[in-house]
Amino acid sequence: MGMIRLRWWLVLWVLWGLALPVHALDLRLPDFGDPSAQHLGPREEARLGAEVMRQIRERGTILEDVQLTEYLNSIGQRIAAHASSGHPYTFYWIDSAQVNAFAAPGGYIGIHTGLLLSTRNEAELAGVVAHEIAHVAQRHIVRRFADARQQQFSVAAALLASAALAAASGEAGQAAMASTFAASAQQRLNFTRSHEQEADRVGQRLLEQAGFDPKGMVSFFAYLARTAGEAGSQIPDYLRTHPRPETRMADLSGRRVDAEAAFTSSPAYYLAKTRARVLTTANTQRLITQFRETLASGDYDDELAQRYGYALALHRAGHYAQASEQIERLLRQHPNHLALLIEQAELALSMGDLQRAWALFDRMSQSYPDHFAVAMHHGRALLNQGLADEALAVFAPYLRRRPQDLNLYERYAQAAQLAGRRLTLHAAMAEYHYISGDLDQAIEHAERGLRQQGSSHERAQLQARLRQLRQIRERS
Repeated sequence: MGMIRLRWWLVLWVLWGLALPVHALDLRLPDFGDPSAQHLGPREEARLGAEVMRQIRERGTILEDVQLTEYLNSIGQRIAAHASSGHPYTFYWIDSAQVNAFAAPGGYIGIHTGLLLSTRNEAELAGVVAHEIAHVAQRHIVRRFADARQQQFSVAAALLASAALAAASGEAGQAAMASTFAASAQQRLNFTRSHEQEADRVGQRLLEQAGFDPKGMVSFFAYLARTAGEAGSQIPDYLRTHPRPETRMADLSGRRVDAEAAFTSSPAYYLAKTRARVLTTANTQRLITQFRETLASGDYDDELAQRYGYALALHRAGHYAQASEQIERLLRQHPNHLALLIEQAELALSMGDLQRAWALFDRMSQSYPDHFAVAMHHGRALLNQGLADEALAVFAPYLRRRPQDLNLYERYAQAAQLAGRRLTLHAAMAEYHYISGDLDQAIEHAERGLRQQGSSHERAQLQARLRQLRQIRERS
């Protein structure tokens, strides 16, 4: 939240006092209808969130890694199951060293990889996710819009999109808002305290209901404040717009928390943290040295995660034989561990041993049927080898199960293009743009698809989908 939360509330504050022309921000935003609406309806909120998400994605700041995303979703959906908000949640990683997180309209919640790497246990990560879910569930952003009754909705959308771009890419979004917001930071910082405290209380309850340590949220805030003070460095972004950790702990101390309960971090947490460290570190050789020294010293929380990270770093550096040796060593202790099996298959692909790679993917498909991460790795490998029809067959079952997954539809469209299936390509791109919030592009692709050859069943499906998309646009 930090500077991100500051930007969100500054955006909303400006709606009271002035109107900034939309064209001044040079943002392509949809027309959300009646400008006099007092608040966002569910459909408008979802479309605004999708538009913000699309612009962040265009900046290339989202970390597209299926294993990390699946882990974040396992945490987020587990907590969100106890929150009532009336719409689904979408969780994603921002590839940034900043210690930060933010929630956008429509249930879109971004967590910076720098925040994951700063947590000390799973409860602290879950605490941040719960806090952001609470902001969405309590409709804090939408409630601010209810007070902006005299301003055009398009202005609000543009300002929110700029805030999201600032969150993801820093200078670009900040420049769009600087002239409007520079003088109001502290005023808006104070104004958001009640929402932050409410998100703390609701988030802690969600944590407890989801089975995480409810103290994880505040312990992370306190840890960040303490380490920042000890280092004499700038306060992390995530703390800037929040009450002091001491105040938060006092505020939450009245709630009953079972101090005797035992909470431990899952092995998946340590693997995700290590994987994020490898994927976001530029100097791989230095990272290899660090892993080697840590393993030699024994100063680590989880040996599996450390050796797994060592293997990933070796793989990225092109040391395939050494990486394979580390994975084989781990598999002797954990013969059915999915992350290790996936890495074993990826190493086989890197070494050109396709027969072994396909055998490993077949084994995983049998041991872990309907596992999305296995399907995405397998399908991508088939696609990279030019086996487009096989890739389509792997991806296809998940189109209904994961209807909001942009990466899936993007891969499916790539496979359809490679296979020369033009109708299937445009049908996939129609869904891709619909999920992204670009309804006009979705309709255009559906229309283009119907001009291509295809089976009567495919054409009937796409024709029905086109009617739905046009009806959605008419209602907007």
